[in-house]
Parts: sequence; structure tokens; C-alpha cells
Amino acid sequence: MLRLKRTSLLALYLSHFVTINLAIGFTAGPNHRYVKKHHTIRQAAKGGGKKKASPARTAKGFGAPPPTLEEVISKFRTRVPDDADSQPCPCGGRSETDKLYGDCCGPLHRNERLALTMTDVLRSRFSAFSWRLIKYVMDSTHETCRDYLEDRVAWANSLNKYGMFDSFEFVRLQPGPEELGLESENEGFIEFNVTLRAKDPSYLEDVSTLISGQETKITERSRFLRDPNTGVWTYASGEVRSNVAGLEDTSLNK
Repeated sequence: MLRLKRTSLLALYLSHFVTINLAIGFTAGPNHRYVKKHHTIRQAAKGGGKKKASPARTAKGFGAPPPTLEEVISKFRTRVPDDADSQPCPCGGRSETDKLYGDCCGPLHRNERLALTMTDVLRSRFSAFSWRLIKYVMDSTHETCRDYLEDRVAWANSLNKYGMFDSFEFVRLQPGPEELGLESENEGFIEFNVTLRAKDPSYLEDVSTLISGQETKITERSRFLRDPNTGVWTYASGEVRSNVAGLEDTSLNK
């Protein structure tokens, strides 16, 4: 039986995963068309199709109001430690004196400080993905981003299910310099590297032990847009590549 190299296994695993999740800048959600298509395929394989609609819950004779975004997000798990502010910031810290989460990305996540630079957005989004802060990922996404959804509840649910990189550990962010756009001072770019470490993909029983613990470096060139009225930057798009053998010259999120 043919035995694949570890790099080949990781390439297969990563290429499947990033089709749903990338980019980091990051892209703010899964490729919705891909998810819908493959969800349908999985349901058919299980012998199921569309679920029958269940009767609406009622409250005094009326349909119960839909849950608010806050109610939905409150049920999501996060990876935020109890003493988060005293912990090293997942992004690595914005300066030598601001290494702790409480001095770095924490104030941005709590809306105590505005993201007035592209690097602010990049670092805070990396930390938000690392610690599973879904609302911040949504709030820091520009409305022109291909993954932006006006239905924020549906968007949050989609991110929670498919888009939070739960199969990887966030190891390292290495941001490059900021580049202002040639046509507008309200457009800019950053190229950066992210190192991810694969967790044990237990659903791949035959190869999970070969993939678990393997690291890969993702390179992304992200595009950011600034609100000319507030000066706040948000993430708009990105092109992603990996150093995994077999994927080096492939744009993973096209």
C-alpha cells in the first residue's frame, strides 16, 4: 500500500481545511458556497435530506422572537483564559512594553481603544481567532469583504461551526510593514506570516498521529480599508499561501 509522506498528508489536510476557513487577515468566515455544497453531500451520504421544519415555539400564542446576536454568541465557547489580561498576548505584543493581553489586544477587543492602524487590526484579529472571539472578528470585517453577511446571527453561527480554526493551534504571528495604497490613503496592505500547529484530526483515523503536531506557515497579503470619518481600519480581503510541500505556489483562498 502506498504510504504518503507527512508533508503530503499535511498538504491534503490543510488544503481541505483552508478551503473552508481562510484567510486570516483573516477572512471572516467560511466559503459559504463550499460549506453548503458539502453539507448537502454529507447529509445525502447519511441517507438524509432536508430536515422537516419543526413547529415554531410559541409564547402566549405568538411565535417566539428569534435570538439576538448577543444571546447566540453567549453560548459559544471561547479559548480566553480566566486571567487573560495578565497573560502574554496571542499576537506576540505590539511593543516590548506592551506584551500582555491587557495592554495589547484586550482594549481593542473590549472597544476601549480604536484600531487606528492596519497593524492594530491584524494583531487583534489574530488574537481574536486564537481565543475564539467571534464578535470581534465580525466587527473588524469591512462590509465589502466577500465573507461579510448582513444576517449577523447566521454569520456568527457559521463562524462558530466552520471558521475558527479549531483544528489548529495558533503559534506565531510575524507581521510585515504597512503599505498604503497607490490610489487612496484609506486603502492599505500588510504581508505577514502565521505559524499554525495541527491538532489531532481524530476523524482521519489512519493518519491523525502523523498530522498532529505538524506546523505550517501561512503567508497572507491582506487588504485593509479605513473609514475616512473615524479613522478606523477594518479587514477587507487577503490572498493566502502556505509553505507546505505541494501547496507553495497555490493561492489557498481563490
